[in-house]
Amino acid sequence: MLSITRITASRAILIVPKAAVSSGISTRFFSLASDLQSKKKVEEDRWIRSTEHEAYLKRKAAASVVHPVMTAEELAAKELHATTVDEAFGILSKTGCKVEDVTVEALAAWKLGE
Repeated sequence: MLSITRITASRAILIVPKAAVSSGISTRFFSLASDLQSKKKVEEDRWIRSTEHEAYLKRKAAASVVHPVMTAEELAAKELHATTVDEAFGILSKTGCKVEDVTVEALAAWKLGE
């Protein structure tokens, strides 16, 4: 009776490590696949944000009518505003937020104290 229990117990011990090893390999494989998928998602988001920013710049250039007579102060203010908008898009691209152009304009105006 004891010998049957001993044989059964030793066989069970031999089976357990094989199952543990095989589950560890599959978990590692799925972890690697999910890491690659999340990296791909981050790269896609970064590309989307950059194309959104380029489209914003094109819309802004098409919408703004440049007056031939601008003072140096107006040019400096416009350059500062453009720099602030670029900074806002840079921050938003890192966080992954999607916002409208009006929101970015309002954020830039708030930062500049306008």
